[in-house]
Amino acid sequence: MKRAPPVSRAPGYHGDDRWLLLWAALIGVVGALATVAFHEGMAFTERLATQHPGSLVHAAEALGPWRRVITPALGGIAAGLFLWLARRIANGRQQSDYLEAIAVGDGRQNVRGTLLRSLSSLCTIASGGSIGREGAMVSLSAATGSWIGQLGRFDGDDLRLLLACGAAAGFASAYDAALSGAIFIAEIVYGTLAIRRLGPLMVASVVANVTVHQVLGYEPVYKIPALHVASLWELPLFLLMGLALGALAPLFMGALEGTRRLFKHLPLGLPFKLALGGLIVGAISAWRPEVWGNGYSVVNDVLQHPWPLALILAVLIAKVLATSATTGSGAVGGVFTPTIFVGALLGLLAGSAAHALWPGSSLPAVYAVIGMGAFLAATTHAPLMSFLIVFEMTLEYQLVPALMLSCLAAYHVSRAIRPRSIYHEALHRGIASEEDSYAAPAHGTPRDE
Repeated sequence: MKRAPPVSRAPGYHGDDRWLLLWAALIGVVGALATVAFHEGMAFTERLATQHPGSLVHAAEALGPWRRVITPALGGIAAGLFLWLARRIANGRQQSDYLEAIAVGDGRQNVRGTLLRSLSSLCTIASGGSIGREGAMVSLSAATGSWIGQLGRFDGDDLRLLLACGAAAGFASAYDAALSGAIFIAEIVYGTLAIRRLGPLMVASVVANVTVHQVLGYEPVYKIPALHVASLWELPLFLLMGLALGALAPLFMGALEGTRRLFKHLPLGLPFKLALGGLIVGAISAWRPEVWGNGYSVVNDVLQHPWPLALILAVLIAKVLATSATTGSGAVGGVFTPTIFVGALLGLLAGSAAHALWPGSSLPAVYAVIGMGAFLAATTHAPLMSFLIVFEMTLEYQLVPALMLSCLAAYHVSRAIRPRSIYHEALHRGIASEEDSYAAPAHGTPRDE
């Protein structure tokens, strides 16, 4: 078993873990402000790119067909130029992802590199790229944790923990999920709920959540109506849905990985790869404009209004293709929110089938919400976090048995088929080289030790 790295203390720390809680609270405030700055910058960039601020799906619908096709490609070029500049500044070295820096790195994030990657993400998202804006928000917030830790002269395990506090703060700010922000890092990266780590993570998450949603007045991103399970006799149906989503998740992850491999071998420069990815998204959006953006508005709409089954299936297929093209091209962003999108629509299909066979069963929207958690659990291999984030979104205790059952079933089936989670590459990049990262062993990750 590997020994844990030595714990370093900042001057004046005096070996008291309570100091870490104070630093975590500061990081929670600064990290929240960083996510707000990114959010406002994104609104400004969307206005420049589409002249239709607000929902990217509505912006796509308002544009003519040729504008809808070309806008993501132009955004891809701009995003690629920012990434190219970031690599030039770093002398060709790729900056470590915040997950890698927490798990196996030294906890340090480069200021200029992070800002340039954030600008790249802004260009991709504002022009309609099918990727989550929250990935860049969490990365920027995590970097503030690293910068504050370095100013406080922390290093070693403590600096990595403060970086993790920044990531937890960004997650909590983005999703209005104070508890899930802490569990996201603890479960996915650390693989443990040890109180020394969980305490600062929870302080940073709660402070960030209060800062964004209570002090600054930002609304939660998902507007989920009051829902309930019609009968506990439906639990076997939710179990079956969890098993099915667990089996489908490896196909989704395989599509993302396969597209990344394909783009990696294209003889194109980085800006042209991102432009090609944007052009593919634009072509798909000419058919289905719902693929633009991370999918908030679509998920909110399907939870509030019934959709025809043919439309649900068409949008689902289009979204998977568009997300694969965006992430495969090398765009900066997250797939957490697109994963929620896919899980919601898969759950909606399952719920529609159940309601057709059993008219007295729960509404399809109930299956959609539980499908969000189940598909997250299947792709992230973090069932506790997946259960908690959906629970925090709904605050419906009556959904708990079905939600827990589906999340656990999806997690176990997905892990049995594909032991690597969607975050495997980010967690292993510091251990395996870029060339053999796809062939790295499935076990022995930092969270498994």
